Amino acid sequence: MPNHYRSFNRPGGNLGLAFREVCRSVLNLNTLTFVAANAPSEVASSFEVHQQRLASFSLQVASKMLVRQLSERRSRSFNGSLSRLFQSSTSKAKNAFLLVACTSGRLSLGVLRVLGPGIPQRLQLSVSASILKNVGNLLIDTEIASPPLSDNRSNGGGLYPGAVEKASIEGSDRSVVAEDISRALNISLPNDLSRLIFLATLRDNNSGHYYHPELARRFSGEVADQAMLVCHRRIYEQVVALAIEDLTDQLDVYIATVPVPRGRLIESWTKLKAYRATIPMDTDPISAEIFFMKVGVAVAILEARLPGRI
Repeated sequence: MPNHYRSFNRPGGNLGLAFREVCRSVLNLNTLTFVAANAPSEVASSFEVHQQRLASFSLQVASKMLVRQLSERRSRSFNGSLSRLFQSSTSKAKNAFLLVACTSGRLSLGVLRVLGPGIPQRLQLSVSASILKNVGNLLIDTEIASPPLSDNRSNGGGLYPGAVEKASIEGSDRSVVAEDISRALNISLPNDLSRLIFLATLRDNNSGHYYHPELARRFSGEVADQAMLVCHRRIYEQVVALAIEDLTDQLDVYIATVPVPRGRLIESWTKLKAYRATIPMDTDPISAEIFFMKVGVAVAILEARLPGRI
């Protein structure tokens, strides 16, 4: 399964929650008002367009996932017991219903875009949020259970080499180490964005594994690596949930701690967009777009605040 879709292993739950996050932290008037008041006019205008695109993109991701799951269930239905065939038919019916809902939502957003020039921006935002919220609620209400997700970074989608017993034994160690890492990060770094960036620097982007010399000495490499992954995912979710105003403040604090001239760092972030490499490798595409969108606007706001800028 592609990395972007691992956390969408079921048609309800995570997708529905992702839709709610889009409505809560992006498709709302407070966000639009803050951006309009603090960002350059061209950035504010671009943000309005991206708000609508994010709503359409979320529905597109859901549609692709549902189509893929319908195809998989169709191929599995040919060899199974009668009870499994019944369960498969029920699941397919639910997925088909959700797919119709997503398609209807996308068509509604398309109509809204066509009529956009004649509709006030605030009303467009409210309608888009309402469409996405209603579809998201359907996704959550019709959630279908699925096996828990595992760490799929290596060995063709499995855990590290070893039996399931080893994974269960190391699970408690991983949780303890993750809590220790979280406490250390909370003490040494000022905010969640700083902690997210720091954890990303400990990852080898070729293999996706994390390494810290002290943790490697104290624990096994596997436990330390998985514990850092747990922390990275947890902190990332907290950063994605930040209001754009709070994220801008956290970025401002982070910049103040870096021994690089503020203007130079902001220029680098604007041109290189290195923050795109700070997300966990199995991040879902919707939360990634939320993160990229918010950080991009935060960088533009701080750039506009530089001395000599208008």
